[in-house]
Amino acid sequence: MQCYTELLPPTAVTHALALPFLTPAANNLVVAKSSLLQIFDIISAPNTTTARLSLIAEYPLSGTPTALRSLALPTTPTGGHALLLAFKDARLSLVEWDPANHRISTISIHYYEGENIALPPFGPSLKTCDSVLTVDPSSRCAALKFGARHLAILPFRGWGDELVEDADAEGEAEVGDMDTGEPAASKRTATLDNGTDHRTLTPYISSFVLPMTTLDPALTHPVHLAFLHEYREPTFGILSASLQPSLSLLEERKDCLTYSVFTLDLSQRASTNLISVPKLPSDLWRVIPLALPVGGALLVGTNELVHVDQNGKTSAVGVNEFARKASGFSMTDQSSLNMRLEDCEIEVLDPQTGDLVIVLRDGTLAVLSFKLLGRNVGGLTITHVSAEQGGQVNASAPSCVTAMQGQHLFIGREDGNSSLLHWQKDTLAPLSKKRSHAQMLDQPPAAVAEDDEEAAEDVDEDDLYAPTAESVKRVASVSKLAAVEAGSTYRFDLRDELRSLGPINDFCLGKSPKAGAEKLELMAGVGRGNASRLAFLHREIIPEEIRTRDLSNVRDAWSVSIQPKDPSESSDDASAKPNEQLFFVYDGDTTRPYKRANDSMVEMTDTSFESDGPPPLTISTLANDTIIVRARRTEITTYDTDLGLNQIIPMSDDEGDTELNVVATSFCDPYLLVLRDDSSIVILKVDRQGDLEPLDLQGTAVGEGRWLSGCLYAAASHESHSHGLGHEPAAWLLNGEGGLHCFALPDLREVYAAPTLPFLPPVLSADAPQRRGGKVALTELLVTDLGTEELHRPYMIVRSSLDDLTLYEPFHHDATTTSASLAGKDNGFEGLRFRKVPTSYVPKYDEGLDNSDGSDAGRPAPLRAVRVTGRSMMLVPGQAPSLLIKEAVGQPKFLGLRTGGKVNAFVPLQTTAQVTAESGNPHFALVDAHGKLKEFRLPVDGNTGYETGWSVHTVPLALPTDDGERALEVRHVAFHEARNVYVVAACSEVDFVLPEEDDEGGGRTDQDDITLRPQIPQYSVHLLSATTHRIIESVSMPYGETVTSMKVLPLEASERTHEQRSMIVIGTATIRGEDLPAKGALTVLDIIDVVPDPDRPESGIKMKAVAREDTKGAITALEAFGDCGLVGTAQGQKIMIRGLKEDGSCLPVAFLDAQTYITTLRTFGRSGLWLAGDAWKGLWFGGFIEEPYKLNVLGKSRTQMEVMAAEFLPFDGQLFVVVVDAEMGLHCLQYDPEDAKTLSGQRLLHRGTFHLGHFPTPAGGMMVLPSTLAPMSEQTAVTNGNGLANGHQNGEKTAAAREDPPKLFQILTTFHSGAIGLLTPLDETTYRRLSGLQAQLTSLLEHAAGLNPRAFRAAVGSEGRGGVVDGSLVQRIGELGAARRAEVLGRAGGDGWSLRSDLEVLGGGGLGYL
Repeated sequence: MQCYTELLPPTAVTHALALPFLTPAANNLVVAKSSLLQIFDIISAPNTTTARLSLIAEYPLSGTPTALRSLALPTTPTGGHALLLAFKDARLSLVEWDPANHRISTISIHYYEGENIALPPFGPSLKTCDSVLTVDPSSRCAALKFGARHLAILPFRGWGDELVEDADAEGEAEVGDMDTGEPAASKRTATLDNGTDHRTLTPYISSFVLPMTTLDPALTHPVHLAFLHEYREPTFGILSASLQPSLSLLEERKDCLTYSVFTLDLSQRASTNLISVPKLPSDLWRVIPLALPVGGALLVGTNELVHVDQNGKTSAVGVNEFARKASGFSMTDQSSLNMRLEDCEIEVLDPQTGDLVIVLRDGTLAVLSFKLLGRNVGGLTITHVSAEQGGQVNASAPSCVTAMQGQHLFIGREDGNSSLLHWQKDTLAPLSKKRSHAQMLDQPPAAVAEDDEEAAEDVDEDDLYAPTAESVKRVASVSKLAAVEAGSTYRFDLRDELRSLGPINDFCLGKSPKAGAEKLELMAGVGRGNASRLAFLHREIIPEEIRTRDLSNVRDAWSVSIQPKDPSESSDDASAKPNEQLFFVYDGDTTRPYKRANDSMVEMTDTSFESDGPPPLTISTLANDTIIVRARRTEITTYDTDLGLNQIIPMSDDEGDTELNVVATSFCDPYLLVLRDDSSIVILKVDRQGDLEPLDLQGTAVGEGRWLSGCLYAAASHESHSHGLGHEPAAWLLNGEGGLHCFALPDLREVYAAPTLPFLPPVLSADAPQRRGGKVALTELLVTDLGTEELHRPYMIVRSSLDDLTLYEPFHHDATTTSASLAGKDNGFEGLRFRKVPTSYVPKYDEGLDNSDGSDAGRPAPLRAVRVTGRSMMLVPGQAPSLLIKEAVGQPKFLGLRTGGKVNAFVPLQTTAQVTAESGNPHFALVDAHGKLKEFRLPVDGNTGYETGWSVHTVPLALPTDDGERALEVRHVAFHEARNVYVVAACSEVDFVLPEEDDEGGGRTDQDDITLRPQIPQYSVHLLSATTHRIIESVSMPYGETVTSMKVLPLEASERTHEQRSMIVIGTATIRGEDLPAKGALTVLDIIDVVPDPDRPESGIKMKAVAREDTKGAITALEAFGDCGLVGTAQGQKIMIRGLKEDGSCLPVAFLDAQTYITTLRTFGRSGLWLAGDAWKGLWFGGFIEEPYKLNVLGKSRTQMEVMAAEFLPFDGQLFVVVVDAEMGLHCLQYDPEDAKTLSGQRLLHRGTFHLGHFPTPAGGMMVLPSTLAPMSEQTAVTNGNGLANGHQNGEKTAAAREDPPKLFQILTTFHSGAIGLLTPLDETTYRRLSGLQAQLTSLLEHAAGLNPRAFRAAVGSEGRGGVVDGSLVQRIGELGAARRAEVLGRAGGDGWSLRSDLEVLGGGGLGYL
């Protein structure tokens, strides 16, 4: 019994679509990342022309999307388009944007699988066939090709359809249709004129499924299809063949494809064949419909592009030398381009001219232009986009391309970062080119431009079949010249990126001085081709320590930025002068001011600042940084910029008899809000004379009410009202019952109230009905901006008495008002609602609260809105502080701050944008437990991101060459602990040449005379410094050798002394052509000391070849066996154990004949147990003994599976084996020889199956790790002070855990999609609680696209035992309201404390050393 949790979501983009989704005029981008759906908006940065991607919402999907399409339906509530998603196994989901709840809403879901669909009995299954989804350009219907040759047609109601259709037509049963059970969001109701009859109408009409052979008996092997433009009825083109296209049978099946156009009659469910173009090249694989002015369709092949117009006329162009060899089809020769069109993406670039952009597999760009003669296409021309014009801004193969508004182009990738490009035409390029004398003889350019269209129409009507006239030749030459220059007139600029970790090729754990002495870091090789990077992942933010100030016994500190006043200067000059930085330090007795200037801090002595007395609560500024305000427990004091005393405002009640204490303050220029200990509020305002004057609260709700918490907030002037809360300052208050109230300043008019806030509903609105029971005791409220300096949004954070934090984001909706008119409201509170944001915050145990004294004993420090490096963040104070950070392309995430010790105070330094950009300037300061003031700096190089919830820092790997740098693709990584270096095996593509000399196969002197040669990887091994992340030394592998496995293993270096030393072991396979057997080699490298370079201290080491053993078969896996310094290799069809000899050879000491190729080889410590997985027989489990050396097979898996990764998982005295197969299924097996079903252990028990939804990293994609937390059955409640939190501080081990071995192990799994998962074993009690919770949440939560998570995960146990719990679904319990959440926990047999402990363990809390 286990639980699988997704620690990091998938980041590789598989599909993308641009459409107006939120509003009719919106510029939205919908992105699918495997099982994650994200919705973005394109926002221009203030005062710039730069566009940025801004995340609107994201939803986990219980399925894998295969296509995204846009539909213009007349029934959407926002007036925007609807979204049609296709999933594996022939499923369609129709979703729209729900403005009332600010999320997507599922209209319908359609299943075309099961018993209702008759599939061929001996044909391929649905999961082995690719599905194709296409939508009519007029949104009249959609077509889904699934299975081998089945076509589902889903019609939609258009603008001209009748609202009420015939009852018989509506009553027809749709094949495979199923309602989602959301009538409010998915149904449309129409009322007849008499007002008595109601009928429920849906945006779609009953669909139907038909075999494609009913359209044409020759459509037995369809390749691709797409709906075409400019037809009155839905018309689509199909690319198919009567025989299966095959490159191995090219001579017999050359040019076997046929392009056919069919028109559909939806009412009669019939079709008509319009045109048919036979004998097309056999390598065509895609149909792209083209709108006017080009029209027709573009057929994409691997070596050519073919255009077919509406009359069946073809125009083709070959892009490489193989186009003529592979096809006899007539085409224009542009073989000099040497383009590879495999896996390319093509999208319309300029709709006015019909130009298309081609994104090739290597990431380069090209422009396809059409030579138009009237409405006819005279030819195709392809032009590469040069590097100077942005043709190489992409680094890897595209997975999708979509054109957006504002001349933007989004390129999604699975192999690297996705890009948002902006294109523009260089209009001066055609004018700057000199026209030849022959071109200027006939007529001026202006006359040609004016008569172009008329001449083309005359030719089209009068001289269609006549020989080409001289005027036609002139127009053709002008069009040809324009087409040739088209590529040079486009310029592409990179505007934004979506960072990606996919695919994760390999990973390891390492140490770095930056991570800390007792901490580890996760290093992974990610990406493919030029987009490959080294990624360093940490669960916390690791700032760079700049300096330690020469101050002692510091208890607290504050920093303010002031605007100096100089009477001799004008106000304009004063505003242009940089602000000064003041620093206030409290040492336990006095508070001393300092003036901070770069590296120095000078104490200010001749001032009126009162240093003695109690410590300040806070120090800040007002009146445009011209007034310094200090808040103490009993008074508010103001100073000028020279620290001259201005005012002393005591805190007392209205009668002035009782002294009150200040509990909290909130600043928003020119206002100051003060919350006192009698739950009263005082609001001060800066008047024209620069004095703080209290607002008159007599007779107002603010003055008469009693408030638990409050804050001031005002949106920036450039912020949009659609997501803002008004530009004028407002007071947001939390009353005694937890209700939310907002008052506008300075008139104290109540503009918003939400009394249902303590119920923590998913959507908070002012008109929500009151409920009984289920309230949460709220203690604190904060409204602040989160995000970067360019893109930030307001969020509301509420804190409960149990220290839980809940986030809400505002949005506007009014049932009687459109979204467009809401955005124009002045106050920003019309139709205001709040949507709960999913978070995974687990409070940390803080020892400082237990040791605190005074009035704040046991109470956590208030939440603070801070600004660091231009980022707006929220600080959760404590000895282990956390930051709530929001990237523009991600949701807000909580990340801990790793500083090497306990923290007493966090001080953001007020730095300007110019100072922030400069290197070496600190961003914030910390006061540690020893009273030291340390200054730190966050990474601002653009290579560090926090949108995944982890700190991810990427470093490119490249080698210098004569013409620049050569990017390397990282394939294998390992860490050498003794030398504190990383070992990286990387490769780059080189041309493949057949070997000219070979002992077995003879010489190969007949090399093919081709220029576009196949590519193979050329590997090299590098030593990378763990401190500087720079390459120390590189060793190239022989040509044709592919590194299949690389590890740092302890080997016996001497047969006499039996000394063991960590060495680099590399297993390779030699590629020598398809007709020659593969060879392998085992290479052992040692790291020795050399004289270092004076400029590079880390260069004092070098790799030395110790041994190399050539083998007949390829070596596919490596692993250390036992504790005697032996290495196990999967060599050919054998498992061999080798030992290192003195003469440099690797002597085999034991072997096992596996009779199949082993792809995965794992061992369990020094126990001698091993696992071997192959692609055919499944999993092998065995043991290894040393005296004598022998390999034994103990058990095998019962079913055949294609093993991609395997790992041991011990728990509670039992041994489990976890396997991930090629079907993305996770299988939990158990070795139990005492069970009779295992035949004395010969068969491994199959305990559970879980569908992951991602392909794992082959071979090394799983690693068993110890947990610093105890198993869930041994968890005890650890509270903060007065029972305010539960958990461990910063994931550190307890005193007992430091001595005893870990009792809990977890498996970390990496995937090609960039996701990282964690598998946790469960005891019987915890499994029952979490499985019951999962069952409740499956039925209660709103699942995106109407998908079923239970069917997707298929978490069904076998042999009468439990399966695997979906931890990601359990983590979504926070989306429920407080009452429903308590009800669900009660049904599952749990409570809040047990849930918090479970979520901490499942969420990776035991990986505190990362």
